[in-house]
Amino acid sequence: MTKWRANTLTVLVFPLLLAGSVLAQGGTLVAAEFGVPGHRVDVTPQVRSMLHDGILRFEATRQVLGVDPAPGRPKDLVIRIRHWDGDTQEYSFPEKSMVSLELDPDAGYDYRERGLHIMRAYYGGEGHFVNVTERLRHMIDDGRIHTRVDNEHLGLDPDPHVHKVLRILYWYQGERRNIVVPEKAVLNLP
Repeated sequence: MTKWRANTLTVLVFPLLLAGSVLAQGGTLVAAEFGVPGHRVDVTPQVRSMLHDGILRFEATRQVLGVDPAPGRPKDLVIRIRHWDGDTQEYSFPEKSMVSLELDPDAGYDYRERGLHIMRAYYGGEGHFVNVTERLRHMIDDGRIHTRVDNEHLGLDPDPHVHKVLRILYWYQGERRNIVVPEKAVLNLP
């Protein structure tokens, strides 16, 4: 195979490998529909039933979703997520691709606890977010976090040349809260 063909094949195949997998997002499942444009079926309850500890991982097939709204035609699954800043984003998965999304966890935190608990934290921009939850958890000192939001302090640059934000979902004083901090600002919690 010539070098040109190998490079062309890599350029064509790599996006297809990524199509079924979306990096960390955070947010709440709003709706899910399966089908073709103009003929989609609501599969929100089926998708919601597959959510475990804030993680959605399954294959987008008619067998798994329990419905075939357009027999013999290639379908896609569209999932709508509402992020902590109120924006809603759609994620599309071609039929037979793997769905992999991180959403807000609902379990594992006691409403009576009063300390600071980071549930999920994501850093990035324009749909390219990475999970920085553990990094922020390690920054908690005496029940507080004080740090600059930038590539150096968060340990990576998930999307070079794009202005990024840090999204954090956390518990404090027995309440679930969230905050969105722009890059180059200072994060102070609580």
